[in-house]
Amino acid sequence: MILVAGGTGTLGTRIVRALATSGTPVRILTRAPSRAGHLTGPGVEVHLGDVRDPEAVAAAMKGVTAVVSAVQGFAGTDPAGAQAVDLDGNSNLVNAAIDAGARRFVLISATGAASDSPLSLRRIKFQAEQALIHSDLEWTIIRPTVYLETWIGLLGDMITAKGSVTLFGRGRNPINFVGADDVAALVAHTVGAPDLVGETLAIGGPENLTLNDVAGKLLVLQGQNERIRHVAIPVLRVVSTVLRPIKPTVATLAEFGIIMDTTDMTLPRDTARARVPGLPTTRLADLLARVKYAA
Repeated sequence: MILVAGGTGTLGTRIVRALATSGTPVRILTRAPSRAGHLTGPGVEVHLGDVRDPEAVAAAMKGVTAVVSAVQGFAGTDPAGAQAVDLDGNSNLVNAAIDAGARRFVLISATGAASDSPLSLRRIKFQAEQALIHSDLEWTIIRPTVYLETWIGLLGDMITAKGSVTLFGRGRNPINFVGADDVAALVAHTVGAPDLVGETLAIGGPENLTLNDVAGKLLVLQGQNERIRHVAIPVLRVVSTVLRPIKPTVATLAEFGIIMDTTDMTLPRDTARARVPGLPTTRLADLLARVKYAA
């Protein structure tokens, strides 16, 4: 039995499907079972619980041999955000896995995770990585770049609601985007791959695109003129500082906007694809074709 924490998110749903398709029994740990309704089926269980609650995590771990953590508190409702979910929540999962005798743990982190990252999320992700590395578990860490599906969803919803797009920053910085299905395929392979124990794998997609590129294509797809507005970096700096005590989620999003617009967001080396040949490769055009078909 494999426990998937964060199994109802953009990546998690795809991990559950990939594992279930391979015939592997899966248990989803989620705070909202209603969000997992579309995932239920043969070999898939849904367990109510919150990674921030050690007792709930311990209960979900019974009979589990491997854990996949795809949790993220970056833009959640918890005031402590990533600290509560990405660090404390993952620590709870690691401790419960050890106590339950589960040996394998696959952690979804983020590209650029480091102790000195200018982005707080990446610093917290790095701390979670260290907690896992210094445990007795057989671990693998996966560091994806930015998910295409996330940004297609965010920008697409904005266009539907307003007929235009507002971007944080200039929107001209090249960013490596990866398809969530590509990452899910890597995770499904990694869980049963002893040769990847102790590895930290970076995975990206085949394209470096700007947010202006993505927004422009979505606007055209939805029959809108290319109406793209921008929030200037100096404004974002003020927002990320002034709103931190009262609206931490907004401040964090502003901070992330600054990072995405001013730092290198490409991927120097895709170590995952080097180690695991044959992973799917999703391009923006592939996902936009699905959006057009769905519309």
